[in-house]
Amino acid sequence: MTQKEKKLWGGRFQEKASSILERIGESVSFDHKLYKEDIQGSIAHARMLQKIGILTKEELSQIETSLSLIRTELEEGKLEFKSELEDIHMHIESRLTELIGETGKKLHTARSRNDQVTQDVRLFILNQGKEILRSIFNLRNSLYEKAKLSLDVIIPGYTHLQVAQPIRASQYLLSWFWALERDQEFIRFALQSSSELALGSGAMAGVNYPTDREFLKKELGLSKISHNSMDGVASRDHILQFLFAASQLMIHASRICEDIILYSSQEFGILKLPDSLTTGSSIMPQKKNPDIAELIRGKSGRVIGNLNHILVMLKGLPSTYNRDLQEDKLALFDSIETVQISLEGIQAMIEGWIWVPERAEASLKNGFATATDLADYLVNEKKIPFRTAHELVGTLVGICVEQKKTLFDLSESDRISVSEHFAGKEYEDAVSLSLSADKKISYGGTSRKRQEEQLKIALESLKEAEKWLL
Repeated sequence: MTQKEKKLWGGRFQEKASSILERIGESVSFDHKLYKEDIQGSIAHARMLQKIGILTKEELSQIETSLSLIRTELEEGKLEFKSELEDIHMHIESRLTELIGETGKKLHTARSRNDQVTQDVRLFILNQGKEILRSIFNLRNSLYEKAKLSLDVIIPGYTHLQVAQPIRASQYLLSWFWALERDQEFIRFALQSSSELALGSGAMAGVNYPTDREFLKKELGLSKISHNSMDGVASRDHILQFLFAASQLMIHASRICEDIILYSSQEFGILKLPDSLTTGSSIMPQKKNPDIAELIRGKSGRVIGNLNHILVMLKGLPSTYNRDLQEDKLALFDSIETVQISLEGIQAMIEGWIWVPERAEASLKNGFATATDLADYLVNEKKIPFRTAHELVGTLVGICVEQKKTLFDLSESDRISVSEHFAGKEYEDAVSLSLSADKKISYGGTSRKRQEEQLKIALESLKEAEKWLL
């Protein structure tokens, strides 16, 4: 075996690695995404080596300059990936040695690929997590702006997917605004476990050098140092926590998309998506399909599946590093990309859709959405016990169904046959769609006053979120 054929780790090996070993072991086809973080971590490590006397200032300068050049080569696609070099970390180290010879070989002093890789992944999660937080902020801002414009639009609120009560469209939009605030906070919490220094743990027992881990922590902008070198290289809790948060976010994303699919259908028709965000059919000329929403609904299953993949992979592993852990990155990278494009797609749909108030009104009337208001009128104004009021209104609705009419067009004589209180303007006010929403005066409710209040609180929430995004 020639020197050129040897691996960076191949000192004790006499035979060339087999083809299947190289093909099953390579990860550069996907972990090349870590190149920025690997170079970031390597520069910090080199500075620490100079601080403890392993590198001279001149050698550090050579390494920093060469790593910056390698980063440019990677970004411009000038560095060829080779399966025999296995991963992005060895590609960068090999190229560094090509550029500066023996000095490049010094970089891996006091470092194992085990602590190097887990540190790169933590940095990657931190960097990408911040981008996801920015996307959540942008989506929440779009929901807020749409809610302001939708304050006086009355739409059906549903339970069991049946028309329940009239609500302001702003109430509906803000319901997702607050769900996304929880996602935002969950991701911020999850990122804390990635803000930890594992570098310095070595392969698993620590290293034979007086590494300055406090220096490394500050160089990399991290908040804490792992206490135990075995745990430092073995833990993937930072990935699990991130994927838990990403899964919750994608569940919300999927439910938003399910609403969009339903509400834009012919049967509901209370909102319309622009042509630019829909597709047609190859055979049916009339079709306008909500493909973005359907695809995001489907993609949510991938993120949940990625979390399950990591859980199952970890559950039976013995202590410290095992090669199985290489498989963590595919799930992580896929989830990050899926979350980002999904948030972008939902934001585009929210900004682009228009409400169809006349369809919303028809659904509310045909669904007897103000039946509860009518019962509350009997309780509050006529002092009838609620259960009696509930039965009277239920009887009235039954007559409407039998005659194929609504509470609005049933004759007064038919109404009076159920109760003398179902007559005149008091009855009309009791079943009014426009007045119904404003009767919901409890905190968090759908009355105009409460919605204006909620919009102010939402704006403050956005301002607070923006502070830590800057």
